Amino acid sequence: MNEVIDFSLARISFHLQRGDLSPVDLMRLYLTRIDCLNPSLNCYVEIFRSEALKQALLAEKDILSGRCLGPLHGIPFSFKDFFDYSGMVTGGGTRCFHEKKTITAPVIQSLKNLGMIPIGKNSAVELGMGASGVSESGLTAVNPWLSHRHYAPGGSSSGSAVAVASTLTPLSLATDTGGSIRIPAGWCGVSGLRPSSRRLSVKGVLPLSQTMDTVGLIGKTAADIGMVYRQLVSHACDFPERLSFKLASLPDEDMPSIDTEYAVIFQKTLEKIKSDTLDIKTISFFTSLNECMRVNSTITSFEAWRNYSHLCKDGSGLGPNIIKKLSRGKNINEEEYKSAIKYCMFLRDRVFSWFSQIDALVIPTTPSSAWLIAEDSKYSPPNDFTRFVNFLDLCAISIPMGINSNGMPLSFQIVCRHGDDLKALHIAEVIEDRIRFRMRFDPFN
Repeated sequence: MNEVIDFSLARISFHLQRGDLSPVDLMRLYLTRIDCLNPSLNCYVEIFRSEALKQALLAEKDILSGRCLGPLHGIPFSFKDFFDYSGMVTGGGTRCFHEKKTITAPVIQSLKNLGMIPIGKNSAVELGMGASGVSESGLTAVNPWLSHRHYAPGGSSSGSAVAVASTLTPLSLATDTGGSIRIPAGWCGVSGLRPSSRRLSVKGVLPLSQTMDTVGLIGKTAADIGMVYRQLVSHACDFPERLSFKLASLPDEDMPSIDTEYAVIFQKTLEKIKSDTLDIKTISFFTSLNECMRVNSTITSFEAWRNYSHLCKDGSGLGPNIIKKLSRGKNINEEEYKSAIKYCMFLRDRVFSWFSQIDALVIPTTPSSAWLIAEDSKYSPPNDFTRFVNFLDLCAISIPMGINSNGMPLSFQIVCRHGDDLKALHIAEVIEDRIRFRMRFDPFN
């Protein structure tokens, strides 16, 4: 039975619908692993034990009686502590909020309508302000790779990536404002999708920056994510089968911050996946990634300050470093903000034409692999290659590509223009089938 947790979602679904795998047994398997591993990994802040088992029993009865809701019926999922869930507090990785919500975020309800069962809420960095995943005043989830050494998990959807990587859930719903899905997915050796904006509803989701916020998914593979995403976004047209794709990579001078070993493995991976199906050429981007970062910071800081300035006081529950980060928006005036928004929209128009020459851009997810939690203050946020995606409202999926000499995962992104989510997923699935990366659960064997 334990081997079930290593199955793909498609395989789990097959056995559930055939009746030789019980949703109740599946749920108990995940709950048992959570009991065993969560105390050391800190990836859950709430576990819905009794309700999850009750829903699993109902799913079992429905499936056996021919009332199956579809391929996701009976499969557990978790979600970042940024989503409203009726009867519970949305913590946002902080101790600031105490009001129990009376409604459930529509995107969670959509997953429930498809038959999926919420198993718990995942930990996250305070208000989404921490790309390394190290939390100042709340729980810091521990990267499951070499977990005894306590590597940072990436953030801010840290608990979601750790839970998926350590098979404490097959899938997690998360948010991405500047890389908050793709960075932890990359550092934990799993896959993370940042869809085009508003493909998945942000209603009932704690905001950071309304211009940049996006709801997405973390799963073990692009194929797992694609299976769920295609069910969630049923109005999206099927991506037509293609025999070949034109991919672009950026010249070295466009990525000066990347770690040397990371760059070497990335280039070797590109050589490995080149084929008649995937044609890869080096093409300069139409604008500077650093410029995107700069203007992005103006917009995000202004909107974050507008959302949470009332918490920047003693006794609010926020740590001093988070208050300092929020306060960056205090001195940005309305005119600066409007100018940044105007420039953002101008570049979003221009990027559409840049992508007309290619199907996708392939770029590293982060400049380096995960670092030790204890050394977090020595490093800059690892979002050099992710924030431009939100700024330009592109879609991107990060997938693992290998392991460095420290034994930690490395990953890269497949980036497509707005609306090409299914194309990005398809290309990612083709590439991951070539790479054949496999998780290693060394601490848990």
